[in-house]
Amino acid sequence: MEGFDSEFKNLKDYILKITYRIWEERGVERIRDYYGEKAPVKTPTSVSENVEDVISSTYKTLQMFPDRQLLGEDVIGSEDEPGTFYSSHRILSSATHLGDGFCGSPTGSKVNYRVIADCICRGNKVIDEWMVRDQSAIVKQVGLEPHEFGRQLALNLKETGSAVPSSEDYVKRWEGPPDSGPLSGAAKSLAQTYQLLWEQSELSALEKSHNRACQIQAPEGKILFGREQLTKYFNGYITAFPKGSFRVHHWIVNEEVGKNNRIAMRWSYSAKHTGFGSFGEPTGAPVVIMAITHTEMQEGLVVREYHAIDEVSLWMQISSYSMS
Repeated sequence: MEGFDSEFKNLKDYILKITYRIWEERGVERIRDYYGEKAPVKTPTSVSENVEDVISSTYKTLQMFPDRQLLGEDVIGSEDEPGTFYSSHRILSSATHLGDGFCGSPTGSKVNYRVIADCICRGNKVIDEWMVRDQSAIVKQVGLEPHEFGRQLALNLKETGSAVPSSEDYVKRWEGPPDSGPLSGAAKSLAQTYQLLWEQSELSALEKSHNRACQIQAPEGKILFGREQLTKYFNGYITAFPKGSFRVHHWIVNEEVGKNNRIAMRWSYSAKHTGFGSFGEPTGAPVVIMAITHTEMQEGLVVREYHAIDEVSLWMQISSYSMS
């Protein structure tokens, strides 16, 4: 890896090792070694602008979940130009809620949740990052409700005189270099399926893209078994947020011998909350889903999929509109 320490064999080795050192070895101060001084970290609920913000956020998370383990499930990546790498890292976290923090007083609850983080890496450092954490899974497991938690976040913003970003600003947050180029191959086919699903409510498109026995990891820590359950799940979304605008912001396809073909896709969907679906009574609120999806394919069909969507962010956007 040009520009990286010789100890790192490849991109996956680099991502897994620095994650382990920062979190599980509690080398929080080493973030300065592995993140650029002004590396932004963008999530559906927040943006940090520099390495000191990343360090502070890491300490706060470890205060709540001091025994957090990060099990690196996969790293899908590419080298966009010599020495510049793009990684999409999927993590299964397990932890115990033992300290104060954004989830309130410690409950002693065991939590398991997924995170997907897309990073640009250059010169032995992360220089840009987009991350989605399954916050609804976390809050449910500590005894809270995602819609109430999202409402509280919106209320906190209002009390501080801040506002939820506009739809345009949310989408802009999810954009950014490098350009992965025009969609092609399996990624293009998958994107076309989801465009039909989201923009035209064509649930039948899943019949051609997904194996009948597919297994899907969905928000709130849910596991969906089979295409029928997936169809029902997405129906709850597109009924609540019909006929909006679906956009792919970055994509990678990895084809490795002995493994399923894997796709990482960072995407957004902008719509209005105008229907009775999975998000309560319609409010008319403009909503942007900011997501990252990992997909595994066999014989041209999806067999496993991991949808990183922060539903707390969606509830926050809906609540904020209702308060205005």
